Amino acid sequence: MSDNPLYFKKVTGFFFRAVPTEFLSSVLSRCRPDTPGRYHRPGQTILYMSPVSEWAMRAVAAYMREDGKPRVIVPLYVEGALVLDQRDEPSCQALGINRDLSNHSWLSALQNNSEPPSWQTADQARISNADGIIDRSRSIPDGWHLNLFRWNDLGGPRVTVCGEAVPVPLDVRIKIP
Repeated sequence: MSDNPLYFKKVTGFFFRAVPTEFLSSVLSRCRPDTPGRYHRPGQTILYMSPVSEWAMRAVAAYMREDGKPRVIVPLYVEGALVLDQRDEPSCQALGINRDLSNHSWLSALQNNSEPPSWQTADQARISNADGIIDRSRSIPDGWHLNLFRWNDLGGPRVTVCGEAVPVPLDVRIKIP
């Protein structure tokens, strides 16, 4: 349960997670311990997802072009997550979070042997006891993604697979209106 529920948004609903096909059987598992991401350091848990399947595809399109691994979109249902919504500037300010830090390239920072600024945002959200964070999309107008720090644990939100996985074409070129 959150220590700061006044500043968090309650999220329940359907989402979509894009994963390499080889990881389909572990779609709800913690990420690999050696793999960092925009909102997690190596060893931290996170579950990245989007409220629109096309947004989930768009979020992984660059990775697909880079590594050539086939991916699938898995429908999920999230129940009762209390998350920091980075679209809510007053809540971010109340928790001492500079939401603009999330706009910087986390990959570039790592390539330059620097800490990604978005980790500071995630660290502060974790310290505030948020279940996760809503990330404003940098490439989809009004788009956003849900990233959970904990799920299916005592006190965390419930996440379940609620449908069949759908393959993502390797040449995905998603057009967002």
